[in-house]
Formats: sequence, C-alpha cells, structure tokens
Amino acid sequence: MYTNNHDITVSTFPSIILEGSKIKPVLVVFWSPQSETCLSLLPLLDKLHAEDEQAFTLARINCDQEQQIVSHFGVKSVPSVFMFIDGQGVDGFAGEQSEEFIRTFISKHTPDQSQVLLQEGQTLFAQGQLAEAKTKIVEAAKMAPDNNEIKLALAQVFLAMGQHEDAKPILNIIPMADQNMIYHSLISQLELAEQSSQTPEITALEAQLETAQDKLAIKYQLAIQYNQANRNREALALLYELLVNNLDYDNGAPKKTMIDILSTVDDPALVSEYRRKLYSLLH
Repeated sequence: MYTNNHDITVSTFPSIILEGSKIKPVLVVFWSPQSETCLSLLPLLDKLHAEDEQAFTLARINCDQEQQIVSHFGVKSVPSVFMFIDGQGVDGFAGEQSEEFIRTFISKHTPDQSQVLLQEGQTLFAQGQLAEAKTKIVEAAKMAPDNNEIKLALAQVFLAMGQHEDAKPILNIIPMADQNMIYHSLISQLELAEQSSQTPEITALEAQLETAQDKLAIKYQLAIQYNQANRNREALALLYELLVNNLDYDNGAPKKTMIDILSTVDDPALVSEYRRKLYSLLH
C-alpha cells in the first residue's frame, strides 16, 4: 500500500523528496537516535502528519546512518527540519520547537485541504458528476464547518440533485455579509423548486389535514405525495408520526412505504436518522 511517511536512504531520496515534492510538499527531518530532542520530535511529527496525511509527505533521515545525505546538505545539528517544494528546500528550522510553532510552520507551506476538496467537488459538479461532487464538498464542509463558500457550494449541489429540503437550512444560515450573487441565485432556484414541488394534490391534502377526523389516512396520502415531489424529509417525518400512533396502520402499508423510501433516498444522514427511528419502533 502506498504511504507518504518514509525513512529515507540515498537510493530513495531522489524519488521521494526531490521528485515527490513536485507533487506535494515534503517535510524532511534530519534526526539522530542519540538526541532526546529528536526522540520527542518524531512522535509529534507523526501525530501532525496523521491528522492530515494528504497535505504533505513526511520523510525522516537518520543522520547516524545516512552520512552521504547529511554531508550533501551540510546539516550541522539535529533535529533539523526542512520543507521541500518543487524539488527545493524552501524553509526550515532547527532544535526544539513548540507544537504550535511546528503546526504554523507546516500550515504555511501546505494547501488548505478543505479548499482542495471544494475545488475538486466544483470540478466534478461542472462535469455533471453530482453524487461525486456532493461527496467531496460534504467532506470539505466537515473540515471547515464555518466556511460559507463551501456551504453555498453544497447548497448548489443539493439543488441540482433536487434535494431542496437539504439546501434550504444551509441557505437560511448564510450571514448577510456572504449573501453574494451566488447566494441570491441559489435562493431563486430554491423558491422555484419549492413552487414546483407544491403540487395541487399536496396543497389540498395539507388543507384537509387541518380539519380531517382521520388524520392518519391524510398523513399517509400526503407522505406519498411528498415522496413523489422529492420532499423526502417531510415524507419520512409524516410516516414516522403515523407509525408512532399506529405501527400496523393499513396492514403495515406505511411501514413498507417508509422502508421503500429509505432504500432509494440518496442522503446517508437522513436515511441513518430514520432507520434508527424505525428500528426503535420495531424493537
């Protein structure tokens, strides 16, 4: 399996550090097992690398074993740390440093992974690969939950996939300062989507629900209409309410409908939520 955490030798130095740094930054640490500072630094670098393995490659050079490399770079003390980019050492530090210092040093030379994922997602979106774009942008949103640019990109994907129920809460929390042209365009798309999904059948059933004696029957019919209009969150919520009141209503038809919807909805979080709820009712 490919790894980007290496112990470097003379033979691997060109491919991993010189050529590898043309693909992504390589953090190179010259160390010695005789140095207590080095023995403290290495686990810290491993930890920082494990937090974001895709951002940079970690390379260790044992100065006691790789004297040819040490002589080539004129390393005089350990630990000495260098960041290689495009085949060149662009920055470095020596001696004992705090974790905060090292984090700042690394972040200064490595790309923001949330932005990398956002760009990849937007490229996939432009190519019409909506599901793949959604996966990338959801991951970016997890990394940077306060980034409104990423939120807008995610809302855009949801709208393109017909999941306006998921887009709406995202757009509702975008602050005024970030309500740019993209935001207003997405709001317009959302309003059109909501208008098109509010069919006459749904309007009539919603009105009946206010006064009907047999609310369970109306809820079931309305849930079916919501599902047909791709308003699956509302459909599942209604079906769950119905099943809480009568698990075997209509010979189990609502239960089967709920299971059918859960098997077809492309929203892992929503599916997981209602699978748990249904499981709690059944057991």
